Amino acid sequence: MRATKTMITVALLVLGGSLLVPGSASATAGVEALPDRVGTPPLGTLRITDPFPIGAAAVAVSGFGGADTGSVAVVDAATGRYRVHRVGVTAPAGEVVLLSPDGTRLAHQWSDEQGTDEQGSDDRRRTGVAVIDLGDRSVQTVGPGTSDSVLTRPLGWSPDGSRLVLVDSVPRTPDRAAYRAVVSLVDVASGSVRELATTDDDATAPVPGYSVAFTVDGRRLALQLGTELTIVDLATDRRHTLDLPAGRTLAGKGAWQPDGGRLTLVEQDGDDWRLIGVDPATGAEVPGQRLPAVTDMLAVRLLGWQPDGAALVVAYQPESTGRSSYQSLGQRISYGHVGGVQLMSLAPGGTTPTVRMTAADGVRAIDVADRALATGVIRPGQDPSRWPGPRFWLWPVVGLVVAALLLPVAYRAVGVRRRLPTDHP
Repeated sequence: MRATKTMITVALLVLGGSLLVPGSASATAGVEALPDRVGTPPLGTLRITDPFPIGAAAVAVSGFGGADTGSVAVVDAATGRYRVHRVGVTAPAGEVVLLSPDGTRLAHQWSDEQGTDEQGSDDRRRTGVAVIDLGDRSVQTVGPGTSDSVLTRPLGWSPDGSRLVLVDSVPRTPDRAAYRAVVSLVDVASGSVRELATTDDDATAPVPGYSVAFTVDGRRLALQLGTELTIVDLATDRRHTLDLPAGRTLAGKGAWQPDGGRLTLVEQDGDDWRLIGVDPATGAEVPGQRLPAVTDMLAVRLLGWQPDGAALVVAYQPESTGRSSYQSLGQRISYGHVGGVQLMSLAPGGTTPTVRMTAADGVRAIDVADRALATGVIRPGQDPSRWPGPRFWLWPVVGLVVAALLLPVAYRAVGVRRRLPTDHP
């Protein structure tokens, strides 16, 4: 019996120890902050729906693991613990897998293949957006924005996390050879839908990660379709549209300046990128302190503004060859063309960007929670343990415990059998 207790204790220590291995605590543990580096989670890392939830994340990353493009990892906002989630399709973080502004929820596309009819149509397929709570581990389905959608993806969270902008792909022809994009604003709690725009041209479909930006107060929304940038007053539904010149696009979810007085565009010149502030009423460039350019990159995407006035951007690093052939922004940020990502801050009046976060080899997309960004705190990042995580050890530990429980029973059975009297002829 003593041996049994010892084996069970060892098994529990192995499992418990694997929960505590992620790394030593940083000096800013307990403070919501952005880590200065992120790694890739090891085999067996706990999922975001497993016990021991992290509550809130500072960062989400994806694109790691070679062909495993459907996995996303989130990093705890306070302690640096990692959790993983399997979306099942190519799902770049910050583009179609989105952290809520407070980092407590993760939204991504969802579909349920119910089967096909006799003609092979998948009309019975359901689609929407899954919203996963990182605290209570609940999963809610939101949308679609229109009942005839065959694919729903999230484009952006409202600042208070109460609403999501969704884009739905809707067949335009019975053979589904062409689609239109429908952009809607959906209330997460009630499911109420408000259509914002629609387009029948693939060339004017929204670019995930870039095409939607809310003002800090959530009253106005900037939406780009093709070269048209529409500013919508969500309280009155008044709107006006600006025509953007070639080479300029909405900079990303952080495009509005904190005071709402300027809107930020990103301007491309080959592989060099510059952020430009414009008047949201006229589109005219607004004079002010220039931000340093980001050079020799596939793309940059604006996440938001730090307390010191610096812009925080994702810089997409190119693979070694072929970048000059990528025409569209969507092609440039495609997994197969991205060699890696970094977070950089662009300080007003500065001459060069400052790298604020590096990502491990293979990470090709990233998102950050607005609340962690707004603190302005960058903490030392903790590389995840190279030891396999708890999920790897679960079944071996269960097997060890079961064996430990059964061994005394088997031992007693053998002992009884040996003590049984034997009849002799």
